Amino acid sequence: MTSSAHNAKQWDAFYASSQTRVPYTDAVVFALIALSRNPDARVFEFGCGNGQNLGFLRSVFPKAQLSGCDVSAEALIAGRRLYPDLDLFVSGDALRLKPASLDVVIERATLQHIPKPLAALYVKEMFAALKPGGRAFFEVASTDHGYAALGDGSEDPVFGHRVFYTLDELKALFADFQLDQVYDRRRALVEGADLNNGRPVYDEAAYQLYLTKPA
Repeated sequence: MTSSAHNAKQWDAFYASSQTRVPYTDAVVFALIALSRNPDARVFEFGCGNGQNLGFLRSVFPKAQLSGCDVSAEALIAGRRLYPDLDLFVSGDALRLKPASLDVVIERATLQHIPKPLAALYVKEMFAALKPGGRAFFEVASTDHGYAALGDGSEDPVFGHRVFYTLDELKALFADFQLDQVYDRRRALVEGADLNNGRPVYDEAAYQLYLTKPA
């Protein structure tokens, strides 16, 4: 079974019982700012789930060209029902995006569920799909995350495969991009937990990266 097929099975089970419609603030705000400057922009979401982020963007910018992919067919069935005018497709081990076709890429908490070699291929493909000057937002779990002590390749009972990144690893992963800003996002310090290599442990910890494709 490929990594994509394994992840699809896990996420299909999740979306069969959970259909959130609440957009994720930071990724959506990033796209809203870009669309306020160019309402016709092409926005792509990697790991769009059931389309709640793109659906919200559609409600504000009806002329925007919005597309997204997800490994879960169950999620996309729901997304197409809720937002029939979005371009949603199932992601395999390649995305088959047209080079230099996108103005904006957003991702939140998807790469952290993908084996690192495959994640690197996805990032290269998304970089190629961005137009020169295109913008991207990624949020990826850091090694200060509460689950990081389990190590890369651990299996979360709900969300499946997990990997975690140091900031240096992320800088290498996104080396083709211009790195505009990094935000070290942490939430809920886990009191009494064993230190993670001498560092505090957080219930949730991630790096948010704001990126530009050089012109």
